Amino acid sequence: MTAITLAAPLAGWAMPLEEVPDPAFAQGLVGAGMAIDPTVNELRSPCDGVVLSIHRARHACTVRATGGAEVLLHLGIDTVGLNGEGFTAHVRDGQPVKTGDLLIGFDMDLVGSRAQSLVSMMVVVNDGFTIDGRTVNREIAAGETAMTVHGGSEAAAAPVAAASGGTAERSVILRIAHGLHARPAAALVAAAKAHPGAVTILCRDRSANAKSVVALMGLGTTLGDRLTVRAGGAGAEGVVETIAGLIDSGLGDPLTEMGAEPPAGAAAPVAAPVPAPMPPAAEEEAGPPFAEGEEVLLKGTIAVPGQAVGTVVRRFSSRMRVAEEGEGPAVEEPRLRRALETVTAGLAESARRMPEHAAIFQAHRELLDDPELLDGALADIATGKSADWAWQRTAQLQADALAALADPRMAERAADLRDLERQVLAALSGKAPNVGLADLPAGSIVLADEILPSELAGVPAGRLAGIGMAHGGPTSHAVILAAALGVPTVVALGRQAERVPDGAPVVIDGNRGELHVSPPEDMLAATRTAVAARAVRREENRRLAGEDCRMADGTRIEIFANLGRVSDAPGAVIEGAEGCGLLRTEFLFLERQSAPSEDEQYRQYQQIADALEGRPVVIRTLDVGGDKPLPYLPLPKEENPVLGLRGVRVGLREPELLRAQIRAVLRVKPVGVCRIMVPMIASPSELQAVRTMVDEERAALRRAEPIELGAMIEVPAAALIADRIGAVADFLSIGTNDLTQYVLAMDRGNPYVAAQLDALHPGVLRLIRQAVTGAAVHGRTVAVCGGAASDPMAAPLLIGLGVTELSATPAVIADLKAQIRGLRLEDCRRVAEAALATDSADEVRRLVAEAWPVI
Repeated sequence: MTAITLAAPLAGWAMPLEEVPDPAFAQGLVGAGMAIDPTVNELRSPCDGVVLSIHRARHACTVRATGGAEVLLHLGIDTVGLNGEGFTAHVRDGQPVKTGDLLIGFDMDLVGSRAQSLVSMMVVVNDGFTIDGRTVNREIAAGETAMTVHGGSEAAAAPVAAASGGTAERSVILRIAHGLHARPAAALVAAAKAHPGAVTILCRDRSANAKSVVALMGLGTTLGDRLTVRAGGAGAEGVVETIAGLIDSGLGDPLTEMGAEPPAGAAAPVAAPVPAPMPPAAEEEAGPPFAEGEEVLLKGTIAVPGQAVGTVVRRFSSRMRVAEEGEGPAVEEPRLRRALETVTAGLAESARRMPEHAAIFQAHRELLDDPELLDGALADIATGKSADWAWQRTAQLQADALAALADPRMAERAADLRDLERQVLAALSGKAPNVGLADLPAGSIVLADEILPSELAGVPAGRLAGIGMAHGGPTSHAVILAAALGVPTVVALGRQAERVPDGAPVVIDGNRGELHVSPPEDMLAATRTAVAARAVRREENRRLAGEDCRMADGTRIEIFANLGRVSDAPGAVIEGAEGCGLLRTEFLFLERQSAPSEDEQYRQYQQIADALEGRPVVIRTLDVGGDKPLPYLPLPKEENPVLGLRGVRVGLREPELLRAQIRAVLRVKPVGVCRIMVPMIASPSELQAVRTMVDEERAALRRAEPIELGAMIEVPAAALIADRIGAVADFLSIGTNDLTQYVLAMDRGNPYVAAQLDALHPGVLRLIRQAVTGAAVHGRTVAVCGGAASDPMAAPLLIGLGVTELSATPAVIADLKAQIRGLRLEDCRRVAEAALATDSADEVRRLVAEAWPVI
């Protein structure tokens, strides 16, 4: 183990790497380090060592320090586009240097006027090293101590061994204007590291390890170069296809058409910098605790419907303090491995206790087996750190990376990693895992930053009355488990939730997304009475759940279930589902390194159809894209992925992926049980293109029977031209989650606005009316399969607007059917008309509450 002190290569304002206006550096994709906004025009060596490479554009230099750390020095942001203008190299590749030696001189006025920023980075880019002691947030002088690098063990420095198995290769033309500079190189490395075997990039007569940013930059690639991707070992064919596809799509850089040379000396088109992930609403000041008896109303996001009265039990987490220095690798590595075995056994026990949600705990097991987690921790242990410190640091780094993703569902997986972090730390300290909520008194309403899945798996029945989270989202694994337990849950309450004192009486309202702190006694009593009455009604509702749903006047309303995996289907039937109105097929495609085969998809769809015992199954085609990335699907990086390649747009761009899914659905028996639904439709031509594929695949399978094809109405434009889309579609289904966020211009993954995102906003309701009216031109049925279908306050309005099918969360179906049996269509239409004339969702909810007080 070695420790290397790096001197500041420039004078100027030193800052954390996270503040750099370039996501590849700010998110640590290139490496760990710091940045300096320079006040001088000379870049000097931060250490003794040898120059590995001077980039052909002379804006970057890599020095290998005596201890083996490879230090990338990168002058400015997007300076590669200057093609060397304004930079003068004073060293050559392979030249030995001493600390303070001049490496590169640059014209600050010229570079500053043409580059996005002069902020310059110093990062360690090879594996096996960690940094600490960064000197940041102040002026720093050239040559002053900037940071310390630890590591350099033989294991860390060892080359990647070739995995057993064959090799594969594929060639691709590089269409990035300025070659593999730092940002695209970092993206390529991230993909290559997912493969256990060797991955090499060949260009002209040179080759480079694809898992090294420095090696890739050292190739000196330019626009139009032919790169050969070569991989060895199991899965080599898949990895070369993936990486070649990523290179072909630009690795996040703008593509340049061949023959269109960038202007000499001019920078390539610069995409707007991706902002750093917005901090959660928790960044607001929490303030002092509420006074005893102080009545407060906190608003959040509905996660699990229902109401409860109870007393607050605070479970706000603080980072567990652990010793940094360990007793040596011989002691610490076995400690960590024993702790991992303990947690693995605990996950198996959780899966046994909750078999219907075993997939969640299996996902945790897969996270625990992630080699990046173990390797990262072992690298720290090798430098003398404790197992506790090494695991905490590695898990937190990965959790932060997940939390920064654009897709809120993927970002919520960060909670799973934080869960595993705490479980392993508990095991290391000798505590039994999964005891977080086991000691709750009866009637507890837990307030926390985030509730973790392992805590819910261990809570005794009847103890937990409700959950309120300051952070979190409505699709997290913890919320899925809370829904299975029937525990009312509100998320995204913000840091004001931290002010609620332990033991305070509260009412949690999962129907409205509210937490009433120290409410009046009459409200407490009324809610207790309502909750007790509802419990009695629920038992009766479940007894009658298997019957068809008809309103009090005989109007037929179909109640289907939203499903997200095979194991959801049997429980949905028990709750009274008349079919599946939305099968989210993403469960087959996410968290894996290659797409599922047609046969694998077919088997899963058939199992769901069998579990539903002949009831209809509406299968939504794959809904992924820039906001839900797949490692094996090469799509360009997008500045605003929610408005980019999503849903049907991906399917039409990757037709073989869509066709395989269509064929799998067409094979399900009995014929006619399945319907196909296409997400994010914005025009009739998109759905017609899919229908053409369906007809071609049906002919190829020699299936004579047609299959119903529907369009999801999630884009406002689709609601406005529903009459035109209805001419092509057999049915329409409204996805209120996306429709609401697009109508209100509020990101449903942003906790700052999540509490205001309400599908009962009159603007959303007017678009739903427009969609129903358009569908009626062709006699098409309209369903709602978004979150509003599970909201008891929304049901009367949706029916009043003309919706005849609701597809809801299985846990609410029995109650929803019972509620609808007490409604009359005439009353629903009257209240819906009144709702269209209001100004806000709050007014709409008051209307519903006045019309049906028992909801």
